[in-house]
Amino acid sequence: MSPHWEIGAARDCIGPAARQALASGTRLDPYLVWANVTHYRDSGGVPRGRFPIAIEMKQGGDTAQQFAQDIERNGWQEWIWMSALYRDPPSALAGTRFCTAHVTRDFFAHLGTDLAGRFERFTEALAVSSHGDARLHRVRPDHASLRPAPMHDGPGRAIVGVCEEGLSFLHRRYAEDAFGTSTRFQCFWNQNDAANSASGLGYGSELLKSQMDAILADAFPADDVPRAAGDARIYRLDRQATDGATAAELAGRYPSRALGNADDHEPPLPMIGVQLRRRNRLARDAFGPSPDADLLDAVRYIAQRARDIGGADCHALVSLNAGNAAWQQDGSSLIEGALDELMDTGACSVVLPSGNGDLSQCRSALKIADRAELRWRVRADCASPVFAEIWLSGDGGYGGNGADPDVDVQIVPPDGIESAWLARGEIGNLVRGGDALCTVVHLGRGARGDGHMILVALAPTTVRGRVRRASAGQWLIRLRNNAQADVTARAWLPCGESADDTPLAAPTHSGAQPRE
Repeated sequence: MSPHWEIGAARDCIGPAARQALASGTRLDPYLVWANVTHYRDSGGVPRGRFPIAIEMKQGGDTAQQFAQDIERNGWQEWIWMSALYRDPPSALAGTRFCTAHVTRDFFAHLGTDLAGRFERFTEALAVSSHGDARLHRVRPDHASLRPAPMHDGPGRAIVGVCEEGLSFLHRRYAEDAFGTSTRFQCFWNQNDAANSASGLGYGSELLKSQMDAILADAFPADDVPRAAGDARIYRLDRQATDGATAAELAGRYPSRALGNADDHEPPLPMIGVQLRRRNRLARDAFGPSPDADLLDAVRYIAQRARDIGGADCHALVSLNAGNAAWQQDGSSLIEGALDELMDTGACSVVLPSGNGDLSQCRSALKIADRAELRWRVRADCASPVFAEIWLSGDGGYGGNGADPDVDVQIVPPDGIESAWLARGEIGNLVRGGDALCTVVHLGRGARGDGHMILVALAPTTVRGRVRRASAGQWLIRLRNNAQADVTARAWLPCGESADDTPLAAPTHSGAQPRE
């Protein structure tokens, strides 16, 4: 069957979950629309049980803590649950509006009733887990508080926090003694432990310093012959792993005494660690939705534990090694707003990675007076979905500060089957045999940022054992400005992963001049 385009208004194209979100007045996440249209086929499958969402409460409405108390008071825990990080925060964090929750699919049915008018926006965790490791992501709701953490007897003014998907407290650089049997980490949250024993957190496991030291002494005794203790396997029995170590060195004045060259007159700062929840292997480095909930939980945990350990004046210096180049990056994404709010409380400072990717291979910016065309080179043998984001702003500003842009979009695949022009409020699908090969979501201002975003989502260009796949090669994204004022477009056009050595091709455009 030949592919063909199907275009319609958003309400007619999206599934029940997204439709209920749209009807609630909440700013809708374009990635949630894509997931609904494709039945979550390229994002790990329809979530089962509880799954995480990140939330921005309405300004002037409830705080995160007040919302958590409402959940308890109204008995809503069967379909929405919030951790102790938000139910029982320290006084410095009690007024925050950004939070996370773990919900079931029934959550969407309450958006227009119990939850109507409460949320500014929310994002769902997508492309995070696969069927093979879904057991790691079950949540066990409880009503307990965080375990008491002992106060640190050293300098209490600052603590270094490290959030990294491959972080391990077993690394030699985190040792505070020459034998490597005592760690600088005062506490450590492993979001990946399927035991889900972390009191009050709902998922993963938490270790305090005394427990980590016991594991280190057992796994790496004085004879330096590793013993693969069960607990150590969970936290990666690898003393040479480099994930997160360089960032921690810069932040905490390393190398440590274990390496023989630390300054005894200026002891390294104590540390708090979070091993971030692992994402699907194919989606780990792909552009697309950021795991907002996991990242916010990680930084919130460090900010709260820093005060538990160092006192009310303790400041957390957090290295968050989980950047994503595909958000709007003007401070208006949900995770950036949440981090800004945490930093405004004075509880923490957060550093994000820079330079991990070659932005010249995936970034384009241009002004559109009438029409413009972006050429998007998509690799063959890409086993993960591929996304392009086009952020629009009218003349006078970016991020929603300028005039409301009035732009239509047209997509032309490599085989030349061009779509009709899609206006704002419409969704287009390139369909073959009932499967969406390309989904275009053009809803204007959504949950991912303050500007207007057009999302173009492609199915994998290769899927083993299935016929369904998007075409590799050059895709064209045409933009038509219907207003008199110029429109600025900033596009993120990744080429995706590939099983071969196909070189990356930088996006090019015609009909306009690049601004950066």
